[in-house]
Amino acid sequence: RDCACKMSTSTADADGRSTTEDDDWVNLPPHDGTTTHAWFFEPKLKFGNVLSKSGLENIANHKYVAGSYTALDTALNPLWMKLTNMLPLWLAPNAVTTFGGLHCGLAYYVLWQYSPNFDQPVPHWCLFLAGYCTIAYYTLDCMDGKQARRTGASSPLGQLFDHGFDCICNMAHCAISSAYLMNGSTRWFFLQQCTLQYSFFQAQWEEYYTHVLPHSTGQIGVTEVNYGLGVLTIFMGFVDREALWLQQLKDVLPYAVSSCLPPWLVNLELRYVSTVGWTCMVIVLVLLSFLRVCDHLDTNRARFGAACNLLSPLIIGICPFLLPVEYIRDNTRYISVAVGLLFSHITKKQIVYSMAKMTFSSIQLDVLPFFFVCLWIRYDERLTEEGAFLAIKGLCLWHAFRLCHWASIAINQICKKLDIWCLRIKHKKTD
Repeated sequence: RDCACKMSTSTADADGRSTTEDDDWVNLPPHDGTTTHAWFFEPKLKFGNVLSKSGLENIANHKYVAGSYTALDTALNPLWMKLTNMLPLWLAPNAVTTFGGLHCGLAYYVLWQYSPNFDQPVPHWCLFLAGYCTIAYYTLDCMDGKQARRTGASSPLGQLFDHGFDCICNMAHCAISSAYLMNGSTRWFFLQQCTLQYSFFQAQWEEYYTHVLPHSTGQIGVTEVNYGLGVLTIFMGFVDREALWLQQLKDVLPYAVSSCLPPWLVNLELRYVSTVGWTCMVIVLVLLSFLRVCDHLDTNRARFGAACNLLSPLIIGICPFLLPVEYIRDNTRYISVAVGLLFSHITKKQIVYSMAKMTFSSIQLDVLPFFFVCLWIRYDERLTEEGAFLAIKGLCLWHAFRLCHWASIAINQICKKLDIWCLRIKHKKTD
């Protein structure tokens, strides 16, 4: 039976017909596909589905395990509880999550109007609004789980909604920080965005193998980062941002200190120095996550398969740096949208497949069109700037469609399996 549970989809029955994951699961316990490695093609599913019968059964039995909480989490928990108790009992927890996500959407839209390429100063009130939206979004994000327990509506769908909104809201976080750093139209912006979204993917990747989602490292976690971003953004509305961030590092450090640092660093503007610092922090977090997963897995073969499953987000992170600098300068926003939607798609899939214990292929096929279009723009001298713009804009529409289509199917399958509604509380019938 254990061997049967680990069969790959390349197996065939007596008639020579390739079996699907659903077929393999018949009369067997729910299948754990996280132990199986696939390069490009995951186990076949029934047409129109994104989850197998076995995966849905695993989701129905899934129990969310969070990592350790920080002192700030503990201190703010009574406030979050008090705010949650003010919500009406008919309000679904996923509706709370959605309302929080809409705050990020509002901030992103307003900042787009005033700084389309993330490189222009924005009015002070935009930063006040963006800071408020960040704080409100995260506060509601902390309340949705409490509302779920309060109303008896806890379900694995809540994890998809909660963390699914988190990964798309990362695009808003990048836009908000760039509103005062003004680092758009450069590769520095994409270093900031790609490291943020890659690290978020890796947190879900770690849960896929260890079944524990990390929230913090020491006493610094997602609460400190989100509230810190909100407060800093509001503070930036009171200062001369151009005078602050456009000065070089050597202008703010004593000569005795700056003379000890490499010239490339001391000659950087502070807005880019902040990106270097952020990137160094992410590298440390990513390495710690990788080591935790390697320590959890028993064999080198399993560790190799886990490492390979980081290839898709790595490819997405490399893609913007394949593009010519002059193209990035004029089209930062649309490139960022394409990158953000693609990261969000594969991250949501990783979240769901972690709950479903389904095989996640190392090379996600949705990544390849963006990769090849970036190569096309880089190397085809006959491609006009207008043609390149239409190609990226088309990819934005395609990835938005793929993300919404995949997520809607997953939500419908989960709701049907658990006999729940998505944005309303379904009260069970009593005899």
